[in-house]
Amino acid sequence: MKDLTKETLEEMGCYENNENSLPLHRGWSSPNAMGIHAVKESHLQSDSEVRLSNNEVTLGTSNTTPVWEFRDNEWRLTYGECGETSLIYAKYEKLPLQDFDVEVRPAVDVEQFFNQGHVFLLEDDVAEETYPSSVDLVDMLLNKIGLSTTVVEEAKRILFTHDAASSRTIQATYSPKDKMNGNFAYDESWMCLVGDIPSLVQRHMAIVRFKHPMNMGTTCHDLQLFVLILCPAKEKGTKNALETGRTFATLLADHHLRRQLVEVVTEQEFKQLLFNRTRELIEEQHQSRSAVSIKLNSVVEPSPITNTAMSNSIWKLCQFGQGIREDLSRRLPHYVSDYVDGIIGVKTPQKVLSTTFFLYFACLLPAIAFGVLNDHNTHGKIGVKKVIVGQTIGGLFFVIFGGQPLLILLTTAPLALYIKVISSICDDFQLDFYAMYGCVGLWCAFFLLLFSLFNVSRLMRWCTRSTEEIFGLFISIAFCVDAFRDTAKHFQKNFNSPQCLGDVNMTKG
Repeated sequence: MKDLTKETLEEMGCYENNENSLPLHRGWSSPNAMGIHAVKESHLQSDSEVRLSNNEVTLGTSNTTPVWEFRDNEWRLTYGECGETSLIYAKYEKLPLQDFDVEVRPAVDVEQFFNQGHVFLLEDDVAEETYPSSVDLVDMLLNKIGLSTTVVEEAKRILFTHDAASSRTIQATYSPKDKMNGNFAYDESWMCLVGDIPSLVQRHMAIVRFKHPMNMGTTCHDLQLFVLILCPAKEKGTKNALETGRTFATLLADHHLRRQLVEVVTEQEFKQLLFNRTRELIEEQHQSRSAVSIKLNSVVEPSPITNTAMSNSIWKLCQFGQGIREDLSRRLPHYVSDYVDGIIGVKTPQKVLSTTFFLYFACLLPAIAFGVLNDHNTHGKIGVKKVIVGQTIGGLFFVIFGGQPLLILLTTAPLALYIKVISSICDDFQLDFYAMYGCVGLWCAFFLLLFSLFNVSRLMRWCTRSTEEIFGLFISIAFCVDAFRDTAKHFQKNFNSPQCLGDVNMTKG
């Protein structure tokens, strides 16, 4: 690190106005809420020096008169050709550490970084001469990770322009446990910059490591690790830039890992260290969660064992009817308000009326579509009218006795497939369709009653999103097969029939 003398400060763009002055480099606007200097557009750059001193703005000369202009649907305070004044709303938000034990995505992100990520190990002389600021550092990363010129320019506008809302930085803070007065200190040894880029196709992750601390501006005086995360703007929530940055920020929050990362020699060792630490963190969090669960289960107040305590233990073990009891205890306090809130209020009638019309068509159209399909599959035994009436009666019963008036019941595609299977079985074995359909409904109701009494829904915690996707794929394949089968059937009947072939031969003859 160089000694900060008066000459060195002048070279960096600092001026000795007074003790409260805050210098800014030429060609850059004031630091944004995230601590990264914002890039000015080319037409706003000038040779005028920007200085902030005692809440006074001096642009170019002190005689510059501010001018109010209404441009782009907002008021602007400009100073001739020198620039303009803007307001910035800064907000600090606490970000929870990533859960590597429960969530699958963090490990996948680290594995993707291990295979496709970029690591740059910079020496001190190269870093000081080539990348004197965080802006130059990010500019280097954008050009080296293989992005096109259009994407690079768009990323610069999003990452460094103070009016862009899709750019964020993540840093660690330290605060005392025994003092909850809001005081905290920044960990200035690392920083993660994340951004959602609309024109980006896939995610890009890059990490820069300095051998010794570098001064990169506000809250980054001793920077040694810099992380850049770029993600497509339309990426889903678990894969967006903020969640990906939270994964790497959680890893870098460990100062032991940062110390090891600084000492590595090659890029492959850097990636391997992050990958190994991810596996260790998954195991540590799993053991910590298990230890807390065992501790909570073992903490029992000493009391004599009685028949009542034994029966309560057996009741808790079996959990017979516990789910229904908990549902009733949660829903009963809100049962009346669910109906009253639809009446009381200034704009409540308008909202209820608009929602009613929307749900009327949203529920009616699927009922008609699947009603026509059921009518075709059951040879008219279940038609559109019966589907609408059954859906209405079932919805009313669920609203009154289920305590969920905002939950809408609809006829779905799996139900249409089940009805078709039942109808086919009845046709093959010469059975009464209505009796068979009623028996199937009673049998399903019996199993649902058992599931609710024994709270079998707890098993859903082991089901992932892939289960739902596989079931949806099965439904799609089943309908596609039926569609292709009907298409082939109608083709054989209407286009490839002997009558049509005979007519063609007669025409040729």
